[in-house]
Parts: sequence; C-alpha cells; structure tokens
Amino acid sequence: MVSADVQALRLGIVALRRALHRQPELAFEETGTACTLAACMRTLGLSVQIGVGGTGVVAVLEGARPGPTLLVRADMDALPIDDMTGTDYASTRPGRNHACGHDVHAAIVVGVAQVLSRHRAQLAGRVAFVFQPADEPMRGARRMIEDGVLERLAPDMSLALHVLPMAESGHVVVQRGPLWASWDTRRFTITGPPPPFDVVRVAAEVTSTLYAVVETQGQSADPVTFRVRVLQAEQRADGEPPQAAIETLLGRGWPSRAALETNLAVYDHDLRARLLARLESAARAIVGAAGGTLDVATDYALPPLVNDERVTGAVERAARHVLGDGRIIRDWRNRFSDDFGLFMAAAPGCLMLLGTASADKGITEIWHRPRFDVDEDAIPIGMEILSLAALDVLR
Repeated sequence: MVSADVQALRLGIVALRRALHRQPELAFEETGTACTLAACMRTLGLSVQIGVGGTGVVAVLEGARPGPTLLVRADMDALPIDDMTGTDYASTRPGRNHACGHDVHAAIVVGVAQVLSRHRAQLAGRVAFVFQPADEPMRGARRMIEDGVLERLAPDMSLALHVLPMAESGHVVVQRGPLWASWDTRRFTITGPPPPFDVVRVAAEVTSTLYAVVETQGQSADPVTFRVRVLQAEQRADGEPPQAAIETLLGRGWPSRAALETNLAVYDHDLRARLLARLESAARAIVGAAGGTLDVATDYALPPLVNDERVTGAVERAARHVLGDGRIIRDWRNRFSDDFGLFMAAAPGCLMLLGTASADKGITEIWHRPRFDVDEDAIPIGMEILSLAALDVLR
C-alpha cells in the first residue's frame, strides 16, 4: 500500500525537489523555501508554524489514536557555490547551490508527510515534521531549540536522512550506534602581565599538554580527532603606543595575549564529556600556575550522532522490505558532524544515509562541489523507507 502511494506521488516530489533546487537560499535566508514547504504542509491539513528559529517550519500530523511523538527532520539551506551541472533544473541564483542535497531531504520529507496523511488511521501518536534552517554552519538546530521547539513538541523519537554520494542509488546506510562524530570548537584566550609572564611559552605548554591529555585520556575503541590552532599572540593596546604592536610583529616585543582554537571530534558521549572537562582543567592549571588568566569560549558544541537501537531497527526493517538485505550497508563511519544530533540528544532516533550516486548517469560528484547532483531514482526509496519506519514506531 505504501509503495503504491509513493509511486503515485513520485513525480510531484521530484518536481518539488527541482523547484527548490532552482531557487536555493543560504543559511537563515530560507524564506522562500520555508514558504513553499509550509504551503505543501498546509494543503495536507496539518497545523503549521513558521519562523521557528528564524526561518524554520514545523508541521504536525495528528494520528487517529494517542501515542508518542516522532520528529522527522529535514534541512533546507544551500551553499555559497555556483551550480555547474548544466541541468534544466540548475540553480538560477549565481553563487547559490543545493550542493549537499538539502533540497532532496526537504522534498522527501514532504513526500513522507503526504504518505502518512493517507495512513493517518494507522498512526498511534503524532508526527512533527521539522524543516530546519542553517545546517551547513551547524547552527540551525540549536536556534530552533532555543526558540522552544523541543518544549512545544516534546518528541519521543526522531528520524532523518541524508544523501550519500559515495554510495550508489538503490543502497542505504542503516548503522546502529555511532554514525557521525561530535564537533566541539573552543577558543582558549590566555592573558598575563608583562615579563616574567611569557604568554608564548605558556601557550606552547598548554598546546602540548592538551595533545597529551587526548593521547592519554582518549584511548578507546573509538577514534578521536583533535587539533589546536594558534590564532594570535599579540600585545595589548590598552594605552600603549602603536610602536609596541610593531615591535611585537618584528619579534622584539613581548606579547601579553595568546589565543588558541581547539577542535575535538569523538563518537562517544561519555568520552566527549570527560575530554572536554579534562582539557579545560589542564589548561587552567597551567595558565594559573604561570600567573595568567584563561578565558574559554565555545563556538560549536555538537554531540556525536548515535543511532538509537529501536528506531534504527524500524528503519532497517523498512529498508529490507524496500531494497532487500543485500543493499543495506551497516558499517559506514566518517568524521562528519551534523546538528541533527542535538535533536537526537532529546529524542533518540536514527539518521539514515541514502545512496544517490549513479555511474551510469554520470552522477558521481561528492558533496559541496559545483557539479554535485543526485540520482532522482533514490527519492522514492527514501520516501518509502522513512514512511514505513514511521508507521512501524507509531503503530
């Protein structure tokens, strides 16, 4: 029954994807995209809220019987890249391109809403369709959460997909447990008085110690990625003549401030928490012992994306029904990050990866490239698997 619905809706969803692709919008500028998607959801009779977290859209489908809430998420933003595909649905906006497949994600989730609306009588609970802005800078999910989306929806489970141009169309990745890494970016600013406080030496000691912490504390079966980047070492400008800055640049001055940026990526929630705490305490101990002060500011703080056993099981059963067992990839891990993990931290769920490459059609370019495209034959596959999985967890 679901398969027949998907095939009946297929052409319309492909047309929607192409319409979105022609009019891409960057992070937090997705006003036209949001209007289009909101209109699609209103035609289904769903309650729709716009402007969530800036440009986000939320639409709720109530099932026939009470039950849990499933959050189904799609991202909407494009990239500042030219479209060089030469297709008749190529971007009409120079320097704007859906080169990561977010147009595909959004169209598929609209298709899932259409399918599930036809099967409302089978739903025990409700489905909250969340169209998120600004996934590329990894800030949109947090903005929606800060706007209260999780408090209003109180989701129990979550579900999403992402195109995977490294896998052929007709294949999916359904992986239990860790899939994508966390991403924590912090700025460590070290300040101190003039000599004998040597901020360069202290910054160097902090850097080597942080690497040692990761080496000793981060040993586990899961890999850890860590790096420190020196942003600046400069003389303060409070009341000092401009010559002081010149002397510093020439190597004859004495800098009194240094800034380091740290990036940490891990796959385990507990390991992430331990490392972040240990890194900060080690840095504070070194700077404090030298007589300086340390300020720590967080830029990114994304948890690892760990697929939940129950929801992933439903996705796997759906994928097996649609594709057969031989087309399910169960071990594909990479050091990517995705802010869908912030939704999953509140509502355990699953991110499925949808193969979209086709060597026969010349569709082989990876994400974030001007010639990136997807095999649109993958679109109904994503629609059917997500629809079946949603029906499974909300029976």
